[in-house]
Amino acid sequence: MNFFGHALLAQRDEVARGPIRAEFVLGAMLPDFASMLRARPPLSTFAPLSAGVSFHHRSDDAFHGSQAFLEFSRQAAAFLSARNVARGTARAVAHVGVELLLDAAFAHESGANEAYLSALSCAPTEAVQRSLQWHTDDASDRFQHLCHTLRSRGRFQVNPESETVAQRLRVILQSRPRLAMDEHGLSVVREWVESARSQITSAAPQLLREVEQRLQLGR
Repeated sequence: MNFFGHALLAQRDEVARGPIRAEFVLGAMLPDFASMLRARPPLSTFAPLSAGVSFHHRSDDAFHGSQAFLEFSRQAAAFLSARNVARGTARAVAHVGVELLLDAAFAHESGANEAYLSALSCAPTEAVQRSLQWHTDDASDRFQHLCHTLRSRGRFQVNPESETVAQRLRVILQSRPRLAMDEHGLSVVREWVESARSQITSAAPQLLREVEQRLQLGR
C-alpha cells in the first residue's frame, strides 16, 4: 500500500475512535515518505506520530496478505512476463504498480483527502520537527520539502494518465539496476496500466473492506 492508501486507512481508523489527529495520519505515511527520500525511517518521540508509524506496519501486513492484492499482483506479473519484461522488473511493477493504481482509485475519497492534506500541513510544526530524529543531516530538510511539494499539489490525483503512472514506476525503480525499466519495459507497463486500471478501480472498494476487516479498525 502506498502513502495515500495509508492516509485513507489512518483516517478511517481515527474516525472510528474519535477526532482525527493529523500527526497520526502523517505517521502512517512516514515510512513511505522515508523510502521516497531514500532515507532510513526516522525515530519519533511524539506519541501520535509513533502510533501512526505502528499503524502503517499493521496496515501493510493486512494489505499485502489480502486476496485481492495477491491476485492483482499475480495477474500483473503474468501479463508483463508474457511480454518479455525482465523478471525482476515484472515482479516489482506487479507490486508497486498495483499500489499506485489503487491509490488513484482511492483518491475520490473526500475525507481521506482532507486528512492527507492536514497531515502534510502539520509536518512543519515545531512539535513534529522536534520529535523526528533522522539519520542523516539533510533528511529533515528533504522531508519538509517533499511535504510542501505534495501539499502544494492539492488533492491526490484521480486516475492519472497511463503514461504518468508508467513514468512514475520507471523513476521509482531506476536506482535498482536489477529492477530498472528499459524502453521495451516502459511500453509494456503502459499497456498493462491501460488494461488493468478499470478492473483494479472496480475492485478497490471490496479490497478496502477486506483490509479494514483484517485490521479491525477502531479496535
